[in-house]
Amino acid sequence: MERRTAGALIGILVVVCAGLGVAVAYPFTTSDPHAAAPPSEQFTVGDGAAYTATGRIVVDGDVRLAFDGVVTADGAWYQRVEEPNVTSEAYRAGPTEPVYQRLTITGQDRAERRRERIREDEDSRLHRERRDGGRVTFVVERPADSDTEPVSGTASVFVTSLSVVSYRTTASGSPGSTVHEPRSGWYDGRRTYRITGASGEVDADAETHAVRSANVSWELTDPAGTYAEYVLTSGTSDDPTTHRVMIEFDRGETDVERPSWVEEPG
Repeated sequence: MERRTAGALIGILVVVCAGLGVAVAYPFTTSDPHAAAPPSEQFTVGDGAAYTATGRIVVDGDVRLAFDGVVTADGAWYQRVEEPNVTSEAYRAGPTEPVYQRLTITGQDRAERRRERIREDEDSRLHRERRDGGRVTFVVERPADSDTEPVSGTASVFVTSLSVVSYRTTASGSPGSTVHEPRSGWYDGRRTYRITGASGEVDADAETHAVRSANVSWELTDPAGTYAEYVLTSGTSDDPTTHRVMIEFDRGETDVERPSWVEEPG
């Protein structure tokens, strides 16, 4: 035990000394950190009566959030959102139609908490509840006016995630759009962090900045207020973490099919 402790301390000291040595060439402070623009000033979801959208946020190879959505010109919509332990699907056939939602939840305690919330909501009607090992599935109905179209709101989460870094405009993309590339460097947020290995591009409307597609990645070290802190954090934690954000919008006429689970008997 004592030998392991001594080895760990020596390892930390080596990292610290390496940071001090490198600091001869790199400053202790970030004299000119980037400031990522507010999401509203950088990229937007954009307007459109009909479109399909997909998004993925991947951290260190694990999908943290995934999304698929469809909105039609006549007011129908469908979306599917996947996150750790919860998959949510929602569907509405039209502006005056009820909203149906299917929730698949892993973990009994988590499912029980969600069940209580459904029961306490006077506007919700629990159609079905099925249990399969550690997973519980609920199918819920709500009035048409209980939910506005959520697809654009969910898509905005993915667009907002792009604002972790700033971008340089590099070229014209598809007709009427420009291409933006993420920038590595230090950034000022609630605390200073460092972005390295930034790559990929965002294709956005040249006038409205509405994202058409994005596939970008970077490595994030947080905190990293100085180069020494960056080296220390990298050597004593799982940082940097690798992030990839992928978004795709396809605007134009589209259809949405009524999911089979809406019609399943109770």
